[in-house]
Amino acid sequence: MDGATRGAQFRYITLPSLSPALLLTGILTMAGYFQLFAEPYVMTQGGPAQRTVTVLYFMYEQGFKWWSLGSASAVAFVLFLFMFLFTVLQLWASQRNAA
Repeated sequence: MDGATRGAQFRYITLPSLSPALLLTGILTMAGYFQLFAEPYVMTQGGPAQRTVTVLYFMYEQGFKWWSLGSASAVAFVLFLFMFLFTVLQLWASQRNAA
C-alpha cells in the first residue's frame, strides 16, 4: 500500500474485498426485480395500455385471469431459465475476475 494511489488502492484492495458482497447483491437484486408483482397489481392492474405489466403480473393474468395455464407455465419456465443463466453468468464473471 505504500506509494499506491487512491485509485490503485481501490482497484487492487477495496474492490476485490467487496466482490463477494457485490456478487450476492447483484444476484438478489436481479431476483427481486423479476418478483415485482404487488405494486403493479394493486396500483394500476397493468396500467394504461399495459405499460406497467411485469413478467409475474403477465404470468398471473395468463394463468388466473384468462385460465391459460399452459402459457403461464411457459412464462414461468422461461423466467426460470433467464434467471438461472443470468446467475451463472454473474458467477462466471466473478470467478474470472478472481483468477
